Amino acid sequence: MIPSIIVRRSLSVTGLWLALALGTALSPLAEANAQDQSQLVDYIVAVVGDTMILRSELEEYVLDLQAQRIPVPDPDSPERPAFMQQALERMVADLLIIVAAQKADVIVGDDEVDEIVDQQLAAIHRQFPSQLQFEQALAGRGLTLVEFRLRLSQRGRAQIMAQRYLEREVSMVNPIPVSEEEIEEMWEAQKTGLGPKPASVTLKQVIITTQPSDDARLLARDEAERALSRARSGEDFTRLAREYSDDSASREAGGDLGWVQRGLLVSEFEDALWAMQPGEISELVITGFGYHIIKLERVRGDDRQARHILIRPEVMDADEAEAREQADSVSVALRAGADVDSLIQLYGDPSERSTLTQFPQEQLPEYFRMALGDAQPGDVVGPIALSSPGMPPKWSVVVLLDLSPAGEWVLDDYREVIRQQLQQQAMIQKVVDGLREQTYVDLRLENYSSSQ
Repeated sequence: MIPSIIVRRSLSVTGLWLALALGTALSPLAEANAQDQSQLVDYIVAVVGDTMILRSELEEYVLDLQAQRIPVPDPDSPERPAFMQQALERMVADLLIIVAAQKADVIVGDDEVDEIVDQQLAAIHRQFPSQLQFEQALAGRGLTLVEFRLRLSQRGRAQIMAQRYLEREVSMVNPIPVSEEEIEEMWEAQKTGLGPKPASVTLKQVIITTQPSDDARLLARDEAERALSRARSGEDFTRLAREYSDDSASREAGGDLGWVQRGLLVSEFEDALWAMQPGEISELVITGFGYHIIKLERVRGDDRQARHILIRPEVMDADEAEAREQADSVSVALRAGADVDSLIQLYGDPSERSTLTQFPQEQLPEYFRMALGDAQPGDVVGPIALSSPGMPPKWSVVVLLDLSPAGEWVLDDYREVIRQQLQQQAMIQKVVDGLREQTYVDLRLENYSSSQ
């Protein structure tokens, strides 16, 4: 059986055979097998509509599974036929989705494909000591660099098309119930691959952020207005970002934020960015960080590539002292029995996470772990001074809710994750079944078996 992986992830087309990275085909493992495969006579192992799947393509697909560290039974293993059957079924499903996406005229931008291809080429190139050896490996496969890039482009486009088509179709499928038996079966099949369970902590925290004075805000706004005026007059945005921006992470890159997805940025920034058109420069956008000027560079599906200039109001010592005093007051109130959720609502920084649930202790900053020390569930800890380089000082007042020691994972830890994964798989299968009912499909795996 080709296993799934118990993880939280977005909807994806796993095993998309037309989109296999050819880096696998150029790896030492693939080269070791390429010579053997070249001696084989090709056979048709499946027909899907007017498209054939060849034995060599099935072998390449299985080779890619091995490169992904998915266990593949040995050729002489009694489990091999069932595994190959499942692999072929997945190839058929992927092909059905790709063909349907083509018929549905799913649009994919050239810039999206180019970015994926550039990333793949860079990753593949790193497998070779030199450009010459890379090109020699290509030549050994009968390819030039131009032909190789074209193949990657074709397959990358197919992958994106299939992904978008599948997301759209699955969104229209009613949720499919999942039984407890199905959840337990997947758990038993995959729990050994999860590794040890780390020690974790569950807590709620009121994070108090130092706020600048009204005068500091006015000065920062005036400076932001000057930068905006210069940007809209046609001056180079990259140069203006280097001159004005207080965002140390992006300033030297001319304010470049790269490609971003919705849900990763503060809501005020996202709302402005996703309302813009490529090339547009925003009005001043106010967030908890300060005043932003945003320039939208490119759009790729629901992703955005943008630059920004951040003008942050200056924080004075008196502002910091006021915030620390407020954090002390929150700490006293919590120890006296005040409701933490109410205090989060009143005083907490909305841009910060107020709740951590079963969060691995090893992922907490060392200074935060040390501050928690030997605290037990129910204890109030803090104020803890948070390390936030380039940001106004912040303090966290923590209510510790639970401590979970390291050990072995149990089903309850993953029950909902498995349920969601199985439900997603069932909804995808329903889409595939519908496509299969409309398409001629003929599996001829006996041609593979008889040619062993």
